[in-house]
Amino acid sequence: MMVDPTLSATFPSEQWFEFLAAHASEEPEVYQALGFANFRLAVEIVPDSGGPATTYGIVFDGYDVTSNGELSDPAGFAPDATISGPLSAWTEMVDNIASHGGADNAHSLNALSIADTPLQVTANDPLGKDRFFRYAETLQTLFDATARRVPVDA
Repeated sequence: MMVDPTLSATFPSEQWFEFLAAHASEEPEVYQALGFANFRLAVEIVPDSGGPATTYGIVFDGYDVTSNGELSDPAGFAPDATISGPLSAWTEMVDNIASHGGADNAHSLNALSIADTPLQVTANDPLGKDRFFRYAETLQTLFDATARRVPVDA
């Protein structure tokens, strides 16, 4: 699926996460160089004012990446790991990626989650959390690709 760079996708939205997945199919050599990944990630975005979180699903199957869109049943999605945090932290990261062509050291998924603040990685078992950090470079490459493909309307 070729992504039309003139299209806009507001973060967070199903369309924004579809752009993530589309990038992997557009530039498979980038992900092949990083190695295959078998991983189910839930991305949970918590409104700053409270209220119910919105969760999106991303599936890595070898070199293929698909977006499962907004999850009505995050537990039923059976993620290996969930990364969760306030909308303001997510928006700051996405804006930083757009401004710099990729996350700077202070705004990478790893930096924002390693101390469990402002983003937190949880999993039902230690292997799921380990997979998140094992595939951190692949995840960051995917998120950084939005700087080239998705005009952000945060």
